[in-house]
Amino acid sequence: MPTDSSTLTQHKTFAPMDSNNAAATTAQNGNGAEAIISDPTDPPVVDAAKRFFAGLKASGDKLFLGHTLAARLDEFLAQPHAPSKPVARKLKKMLRGCPEVMIDGDLTYIVLRPSVGTKQLVRLHPAAHDFESVSRGDYLQLKDAQIQGVEEADKQGLVIDFRPYFRDLPLVTDPGEMGSGISILNRHLSAQMYQNPERFRKALVDFLKETHLNSHNILLNEQIRTVEEFAAELSNVRSLLDDYDGTTPYEPEVAHEMRSHGFEAGWGATVERIANTLHLLEQVLNSADAVRFEELLARLPLVHSVLMVSPHGWFAQEGVLGRPDTGGQVTYVLDQARALEHEINERIVLSGLNVCAKVIVLTRLIPEADGTTCNVPREKIYGSENAWIVRVPFRDQSGEVLPHWISRFQLWPYVENFAEEARSVVVTELMGKPDFIIGHYTDGNLVAHLLADRLGTTHCACVHALEKTKYLLSAAHWADLEDQYRFSMHFTADLLAYNSADFIVSSSFREIAGTRDEMGMIESYDLFSMPGLYRVQSGFNPRLARHNIVPPGASEEFFYPNEDHSRRVPQIAKSLAERFLTAEPSEGNVGHLDDPNRPPIFAMARMDKVKNLSGLVEMFGKHETLREQANLLLVTSLNTVEASSDPEEIEEVNRTYEFIHKYELDGHIRWCAARLDKTETGEIYRLIADRRGVFAQPAFMETFGLTVIEAMACGCPVVATCFGGPSEIILPGECGDIADPNDQHHFAELLLRVIGNEELWQRYHEGGIQRVAEAYTWRRHASRLLSLANVYSYWNHTDVMNRPALDRYIHTLYHTVYRPRTQSMTQ
Repeated sequence: MPTDSSTLTQHKTFAPMDSNNAAATTAQNGNGAEAIISDPTDPPVVDAAKRFFAGLKASGDKLFLGHTLAARLDEFLAQPHAPSKPVARKLKKMLRGCPEVMIDGDLTYIVLRPSVGTKQLVRLHPAAHDFESVSRGDYLQLKDAQIQGVEEADKQGLVIDFRPYFRDLPLVTDPGEMGSGISILNRHLSAQMYQNPERFRKALVDFLKETHLNSHNILLNEQIRTVEEFAAELSNVRSLLDDYDGTTPYEPEVAHEMRSHGFEAGWGATVERIANTLHLLEQVLNSADAVRFEELLARLPLVHSVLMVSPHGWFAQEGVLGRPDTGGQVTYVLDQARALEHEINERIVLSGLNVCAKVIVLTRLIPEADGTTCNVPREKIYGSENAWIVRVPFRDQSGEVLPHWISRFQLWPYVENFAEEARSVVVTELMGKPDFIIGHYTDGNLVAHLLADRLGTTHCACVHALEKTKYLLSAAHWADLEDQYRFSMHFTADLLAYNSADFIVSSSFREIAGTRDEMGMIESYDLFSMPGLYRVQSGFNPRLARHNIVPPGASEEFFYPNEDHSRRVPQIAKSLAERFLTAEPSEGNVGHLDDPNRPPIFAMARMDKVKNLSGLVEMFGKHETLREQANLLLVTSLNTVEASSDPEEIEEVNRTYEFIHKYELDGHIRWCAARLDKTETGEIYRLIADRRGVFAQPAFMETFGLTVIEAMACGCPVVATCFGGPSEIILPGECGDIADPNDQHHFAELLLRVIGNEELWQRYHEGGIQRVAEAYTWRRHASRLLSLANVYSYWNHTDVMNRPALDRYIHTLYHTVYRPRTQSMTQ
């Protein structure tokens, strides 16, 4: 096996090899391999590991993944001649969270996770006394060799490594702080302020002078030319404000005097607000207090217009949920748009500026709209003053508009032209460039990257979901799946879009770093290979101070407790109850209910394999007591194979019917095909709560779990998957339970426990309402997101990430990898 340095001579590496990079990312040994982080392993543990790996080799398999590996280890440690308990404990701790093990002849290659967000690549030989470190390059070459063969894997290829471009960006050292990137940045800033206060003051003054609205200064004007002048005038302005009552408005009483000293209107609407902001500014200039600096930046009116990008799926306000590629993301984006508009307007009022916020959601126009408004170029968002859905079509290579919907897996050839046409549309709509761009999902963030790059705007990437974690071995076997999923373009777009963003927002810790037992979505892109295309030696580093957890909320307008009868509409409740919860089904529904008064177990999702609704039907059918004490209610977008052309949906529909017939569930189940609006969605949750039911969320992976917080807000207890966001939303024993959906009996037992225990049901009912009110509101989300936008805009100004070099690297990958792949789709 060649060393990493020789590997680099064989592969075109589109990243400068910088000696400082190793120190900034991970300790490395002399040949570029990642150093062993822990102390040398105890000999008995090494011997036990050899025996365990010998058993794996004897099976004949060469690759062992996460859960399979953990199960094999449990079997090994349960054998009659297993290692002693102390040794077993150490071995299990060492291999805990190990995502994969590879066997290559006598050598065993192991990916260890000493803590969340870190990797340690090692190998073990039967004759060795300890583990030996392995470079990332060697490890990926071995993975490719297992798929391609040694000869093909040894050929020259492309290596992608983003580490050098983020070497100056701070890293999280405490795993518990992952997802708190802004705190890490601010501490880093505090150190800079302390070490070089004059440089910091100049950077801040330049930033304040360059803040404009419609080409006009809104904080400092041309009267201030130097840091010294700024300090003197700040003192003068603070002194003159002492002569006014705190309630005095900026206009017209103090405006002229402040402008003559170089200070414009954006510091506050009243003298009291202005004085407080300027006092905070003076404190920041005279101290190295990062908390105050964040507070100051959050106060400034830097964002007035927002562009949100979400091209795929059916994006509209009615009649689209449950269609292919269309679900919670649409709800998320619309709620986020309304919340941002409201929060920006509140901040503008406090700042004293006389403008109104404007928010645009950019999506795709679909001429054949199937009864939706997806063919309408411009549509006002309900409940907003100045928030709009703006639609731009996809065009083919000849410029002709694509008339019909296409899957998110097939849209890549149209993204670049879409972004170019959208740029002129957006600039016209906003009468200038947006102050802030938010991308949603991979395609939205790729478009957001292209627009932010051209317009020079701060780009926030909202993750939602990353396809790589949804499909096992999707990178390694991308070539076999290319026609259906286009992973070569999708994963390349991920690398480009999320690395180019100024900061990344996730809904949960697990999205970034997973758990001690499994990798998160972001972490899964850190090290992987797509044989024959490229090897990623560093894609996403989850420890960079770019990642921030900003969970979404449940809309208070639609999702409120079932006891709040004054807000409920009896006619809607009656209609839904007759449709879903009476004995005999209505048209389009499957199954009747022998006893409609039993408490319902309720699930609502798309018929995607990952949502595992067929698994819920199976576990319900297997559990005789649960069938006797509860009904099962499913609300999905469709319940017939004739209604879908999607292979995954068809498979799930067929599996669901299979289990209904196998366990003779007619009389115990109602399966309804419906696309509910938000008013109806909130009311169906409340109806379930009225009947002392439970909301079940059995997905194999749930990025966040918006339906979980919606159900909880309506007073409905929840039992949800342990994989993904629900495990962070739900406080077990207080507002619901989490469980592994693969353990169907245990999941069903938890459902039964809530249904059959009045005291527990009431505790979860009250606890869920309280949990959402305290932690998951859109107001909190919007406030945090805008504060992050302000702080990262400042960091953009100081070029902490060496943007020119990063941008050139991303442009190179875009033109040499992504664009040729997309062009091949149209040939």
